[in-house]
Amino acid sequence: MHAILQVLAEEIAARHRSRSPRRVPEEGFAAAAPKIRRVSLPSEFVFCKGASARAWIREDLAALGSEPFWLPLTALPDAKGRGGVGTLVVGHVELVVRPFKRGGALGSLLKDRYLRPSRVHRELQVLAALRREGVPVVVPVAALARRKGAFWQLRLCTERLPDALPVPAFLAAFPSLRRFAVQAVGVVVRLAFAAGLRHPDLHLDNVLCVARGDKVRAVLVDLDRATVRHAVSDAERDAMLVRLQRHLVRHRTRLAAVPTRAETFRFLRALGLDRPSRRLLVPRLRKALQLQLRQRAWLSRQA
Repeated sequence: MHAILQVLAEEIAARHRSRSPRRVPEEGFAAAAPKIRRVSLPSEFVFCKGASARAWIREDLAALGSEPFWLPLTALPDAKGRGGVGTLVVGHVELVVRPFKRGGALGSLLKDRYLRPSRVHRELQVLAALRREGVPVVVPVAALARRKGAFWQLRLCTERLPDALPVPAFLAAFPSLRRFAVQAVGVVVRLAFAAGLRHPDLHLDNVLCVARGDKVRAVLVDLDRATVRHAVSDAERDAMLVRLQRHLVRHRTRLAAVPTRAETFRFLRALGLDRPSRRLLVPRLRKALQLQLRQRAWLSRQA
């Protein structure tokens, strides 16, 4: 119960901050925190507001309103995450629809309930910002929110990429393309870092791969709680890479395939790191990973 109250208090505080006027530092005083890049939706999105609904819909589908986007979904077998991801055809576009669901201790209690609709709107903004920077991401179509009592239900809709698979499933399904897949993933992650992406839960299920003959295309998916700022530091890059590796270690038994050591070095090379940098980085990441795993094991024993 304490954890629930804490999360609700944080969301209320965030709402208050978003409504407060933005203060500009007086001349001679530096801002206390680094500036976050201002991201906005491209002009082809239309904002639709009702008494109990909010929607940001791509212009070519906006005339249909938000109701078609709330129809029941067809399950998507290869989808990862907390469940509920499915497909839907709206107008002429086949969509992948991700209903927002809470995880962790709050998942069984609050489930799909959120205090405000801004979370799905922020993810749409991040997708739009990355696309403007040339980062391969899924194509956003709509962000939706509807009120249910005192809370909101949220959905994010993107264009479906035919035959795309999460990286582990792709590695298992296309063994002859593994080296090209890990290289494509490295390039996508490098571009995302260069664009300023901070992702609190980056892992290989957040990247989809699709075969194009003897080539592989990779795109980012599921950017919930991610932000876009200027200049990812080495420390921030390392933290996201450790998080990615920790996911592989923790879920190794359920993943269809995991990269080999050689493929991991190929990924780091595609990330833009030269050989001396890779040799310095790998032991540092390994040490940080081992520390995090020990900390999690200790916390599990205390629970």
